[in-house]
Amino acid sequence: MNVYDEMNNLCKAMKESREFSMMKEARIKLATDKTAEPLVKDFLKQKQDLEIIQYSGKQPEKADIEKVQKLYEVLQLNPVAAEYLQTYIRFQMMVGDISKSIGDTIKEAVEG
Repeated sequence: MNVYDEMNNLCKAMKESREFSMMKEARIKLATDKTAEPLVKDFLKQKQDLEIIQYSGKQPEKADIEKVQKLYEVLQLNPVAAEYLQTYIRFQMMVGDISKSIGDTIKEAVEG
């Protein structure tokens, strides 16, 4: 078994997944909504910034958390933005599951 061939198979399977196709469709719709698109990008950037703070072992400021939550609530009022965020979350969950499985395999190899 060639690991690189299997990686290519995994990438192909991801591209053929329901999560990938739904995300792609939602991204196209979002690109046509000139109001929602910059808000979604801003939300995802702020959310990522909070996650980076958490991964570094610190606690984000309460005001920053509330700001991101309020922006999320506003985005839920826009059907295009809401659809995009839902598909984004589903896709990220799939990627997270794959990453966890790969990480578990690496850990097993390193730790025995």
